[in-house]
Amino acid sequence: MEGLKPLKKQLTINFAFEPEASFEYFYPADNALLVANLKQFINLESQQYSRQLLYIHGASGCGKSHILQAICHFADELGKTAQYLPAEQLMQLPKEFTLGLESNDLLVIDDVDLLVSDYDWQQALFDLINRCLEQGCKLLFSAKLPASDVGFELPDLISRLNWGEIWLLKPLSDVQRQAMLQLRSEARGIPMSDDLASYIVLRCQQDNASILKCLERLDKESLTEKRRLTIPFVKNVMGW
Repeated sequence: MEGLKPLKKQLTINFAFEPEASFEYFYPADNALLVANLKQFINLESQQYSRQLLYIHGASGCGKSHILQAICHFADELGKTAQYLPAEQLMQLPKEFTLGLESNDLLVIDDVDLLVSDYDWQQALFDLINRCLEQGCKLLFSAKLPASDVGFELPDLISRLNWGEIWLLKPLSDVQRQAMLQLRSEARGIPMSDDLASYIVLRCQQDNASILKCLERLDKESLTEKRRLTIPFVKNVMGW
């Protein structure tokens, strides 16, 4: 692949964040140490390349996008510049978009494993990582699998992604999902009993994302019909 030629004007795009994607609304459970480490990671001043890069992997729907967006919010509160980049949308842009991104304090790339189908984007990401390491920009990635298991065609990219810390985002148990659902429900001003939360969790698909999509739908329907959440109402709306 030929080297990227700088654009006359740097491209900038603000990717949409989930409104509740902050550490305040992230239920850590067995991931408390990861959350603490992420907060330390953004504050740590180090010249070691291995301390500039962090890679999180975990199953679909376990909260990777939430935690990546949360660290961007956290960095912003500290007065640092952070850019959140979902790989699915990044791949729709010209590769020249990456030029200048290394000037941020933190660069976050979500679902980096989606680049497995595009060798040229793997090369562009490898070049971007090198520029970031040289400029002192910290890098945070998420994927379903460890970098070595994704299937990237570019060995050098796998090597770079393995340079830093590698963390598994641990899934929640049913009891922990229930607590997570109640936390997010209360954030919307919707009181939710233990019985109702348990009912929703047991009937919804067993991942955080599906449960929260259910909450979103129930919130909208309850506002539209001006009814509070009860098991009969939930059963009717969801068709359970």
